[in-house]
Amino acid sequence: MEIYFFIGKGGVGKTTVSAAWGAGLSNNGKRTLVVSLDPAHNLGDAFDQAIPSRIKNLSPNLDAVEVDTDRMISNYLTEMSVKMKNTYRYLSTMNLDRYFDILKNSPGIEEYATLEAIKEHVSSNKYDAIIFDTPPTGMTIRVLAMPRVSIIWTDRLIDMRKKILSRRKMIENVQGKFEAIIEGETVVLTSEEKSDPLMQELVNYRGEMKRLRELFSSENCFISIVTMPEELALSETERISESLKGFKIKLRKILLNKFMKIEMPPEEIRGKIEEQDRVTVKMKERFKNIEIKEIPLLKESPRGFSQLLGVYNKYLK
Repeated sequence: MEIYFFIGKGGVGKTTVSAAWGAGLSNNGKRTLVVSLDPAHNLGDAFDQAIPSRIKNLSPNLDAVEVDTDRMISNYLTEMSVKMKNTYRYLSTMNLDRYFDILKNSPGIEEYATLEAIKEHVSSNKYDAIIFDTPPTGMTIRVLAMPRVSIIWTDRLIDMRKKILSRRKMIENVQGKFEAIIEGETVVLTSEEKSDPLMQELVNYRGEMKRLRELFSSENCFISIVTMPEELALSETERISESLKGFKIKLRKILLNKFMKIEMPPEEIRGKIEEQDRVTVKMKERFKNIEIKEIPLLKESPRGFSQLLGVYNKYLK
C-alpha cells in the first residue's frame, strides 16, 4: 500500500491537490482512500459533494472521509480510559474520568488523536493507496515526529516499569505475592513482565509506534510539500525539509501551486512575477534532487471528479 501526505500551510491548495491525486490514482485502477485530517475540512467542496466522518464511496475505486476532530479526540480518550481502568483496577480510588476530562484540552492531545486516526486507516487492507490531506504545517510536522519521540519516552517508561517489577519481586520473595480485593474479587499483582498488564501495554504501544516510524520512513510513503512561489514560502519549505530530514523521512516532491505564466504581465503584477521567477530558480538550486512541479493559477478552482482528474492528468502525474 502506498501512503501519500500533502503538507503545507493553510490556503496553498493541499486539499485540491489531495483530491486531484485521489481522482488520478483511482482512475488508474488503484483502490484509493482520501482522508482529510484538517479541522477546517474542504474535501467535500473539492469533490462537490458532502463527505461525512465515516468513509463514503465517491466513485469506482475511490472513497473519502473527513475525520471529525472532536470525535477523534473523544474516541482516543475513551479508549485510553478503558485501558487505564483495566490496568489500574487496584487503584479504584483514583477518579480517572476527571483526569481524562482535563486531558481533552491538554496541549498535544489533538496531535496524538490525529496519529491514532492515521494508524487506524493505514492498518486497513482495503486500499492500494491512502492520501492524507493534512492540517497546517506545524501540527503535521509534530504528528510525523511523534512515533520517533514516543519510542524514546516509552523506552524510559519500560525501563522504569522493569525496576518496579524487580523491586516487587524482591518483596514477594520475603512477604509473598501482593493481593488486593476489588469488588469482592481478589486481584494478584504480578512481578513478571509477561503477565504485567502495564508492561504489556507499553510494549504493544512501542511496537505500534515503531511500525509507524518505519512506515513514514519507507519507500511506500510519499511526502509532498504544496507551496507557492514566494519568498516566505521558500523559507517555510526549507524548514519543513530540514525537519523531515531530522526524522529520516524522505521528501519526494515540491508542488508550486498557483504559478502565474504571463508573457507580458501588466505593471500591477510585474513585481509578483519577478518574485515568482526568482524563487523558482532558488527552489531548483536548493532542492536539486527533489522533483519540483509547477501548477498554474487556474481561472477557477476545480470541483468534482472530472475537473480534478483533469488537473491530475495535466499537471500532477
